[in-house]
Amino acid sequence: MDNVIWLIDDDASVRESLVFLFSGMNWRVEPFESIAAFSAAQEAGKELTGCLLLDMRMPGKGGLAWLEEGKWPWPLLPVILMTGHGTIDACRRAFHNGVFEFFTKPLDADKLIESITAALAESQRRVGVWHEAKRVKTLFEQLTSREHEVLLALMEGSSNKEVAARLNLSPRTVEAHRAAVFLKLGVSSLVQAIREYDKLQSV
Repeated sequence: MDNVIWLIDDDASVRESLVFLFSGMNWRVEPFESIAAFSAAQEAGKELTGCLLLDMRMPGKGGLAWLEEGKWPWPLLPVILMTGHGTIDACRRAFHNGVFEFFTKPLDADKLIESITAALAESQRRVGVWHEAKRVKTLFEQLTSREHEVLLALMEGSSNKEVAARLNLSPRTVEAHRAAVFLKLGVSSLVQAIREYDKLQSV
């Protein structure tokens, strides 16, 4: 996955100056004049990586209002919000909605470059976590519904006998399901299985 700086700002002069600045850093830049133009250019279901540099106030839909609409569709893409009308409340709302950094205009080029460098690194970290979670998800999809039930009960701290009583199974059957789960997940202990299960939360 390529690192791209996705730039959304309705001011053409801002776009031009930032493209010039980032090109000098050998960064790939994709500029857009509006959120609608950016959204229209994206392929459905495609994960975006890199960094999104987003203007807070624009004609039509602004950046902050967009972020507050609901679940962010590109979790691998850190967002840096910029505005010429910064307020404490806007800053608070931005960070509440997961913004990576918040800048007021005129932009400090050195600090902006520093933040984008950090955001690009954060995107790559998220990509690594995401790939690992997808790998684990594939493993868990191999489990039967009964094996999943047994695993969840074991993770809650129940013994084989307690699981057997709860699911109306024999202890030997529970042990067989437990062994099958460990084999399919490629683990040798319940602790390892729990660690793998926790990775699913990143998918």
